[in-house]
Amino acid sequence: MWPFKKKIQKTDSTDDVFHSILCIPGNWESRKEFILSIITTNAIEYMAAGNILMNLESKTHCTIAFCERDERMKKTFKNAGMVTRVTDGFLDEIEKHENVVYLSGATAGLKEAEDFAKAGAAILKAGGLGIKVETAGKAFEKDQWLNMVDNFKIANLYTMFVVDSIVDKEGTVNSCGMHNLGLPDTIISGEEFQEAVHLISVFNFYQIIDKPSVQNNQTFRVDMQSPVYRITEEQKQPYKKQALFQNPFGMWRLTKE
Repeated sequence: MWPFKKKIQKTDSTDDVFHSILCIPGNWESRKEFILSIITTNAIEYMAAGNILMNLESKTHCTIAFCERDERMKKTFKNAGMVTRVTDGFLDEIEKHENVVYLSGATAGLKEAEDFAKAGAAILKAGGLGIKVETAGKAFEKDQWLNMVDNFKIANLYTMFVVDSIVDKEGTVNSCGMHNLGLPDTIISGEEFQEAVHLISVFNFYQIIDKPSVQNNQTFRVDMQSPVYRITEEQKQPYKKQALFQNPFGMWRLTKE
């Protein structure tokens, strides 16, 4: 749904920056009303000017694109909201949206992702109807997102920005969205679906919580009673040609020993 042909990521030997994107439909009468609603509902925390939304405390900023109604919005929210179980009533609200705000921000790590999640919440408080993470394909009702921000813990970032149950026709399962947290995604073949999803989520949380320096050809196991898996760099990401989903930080493949 990201409507612009602009580069959303920058990777080189000295600076890895990925720009996450949030899609937030609303019913503002105009762009001016949207900017005023940001100021009136978030005056202490945020300032909006031009195409910039700035956090007054952290001085971090995001880029705003204010767009007209998109007829595809309900369908895409329905598809992206399957994992989060969005309701029919919510989708009916999305169908009635008048305009859309796209929020783009650099998220090369967990702190940046937290700041970005809070920026999305600021737009929800200003009249946004819900949020779809364009760079993961995951949608949330307004209260779902605000609750995770208001009761924040690191694990919430995984819930917000990562899908870990994508399966292809051969049964290979992978995650998508870890690039929103500045980390590699994970892929597994040859495992039963639920076991693969469990292993992916445990390994991804291991990256988030323990912050290990994972190296190619290391091994990993969930616990001492579980099988050992070899960690290798995946050279063929499922989303190699899809800029929104491709992970510039790479992807780890787990293979049972």
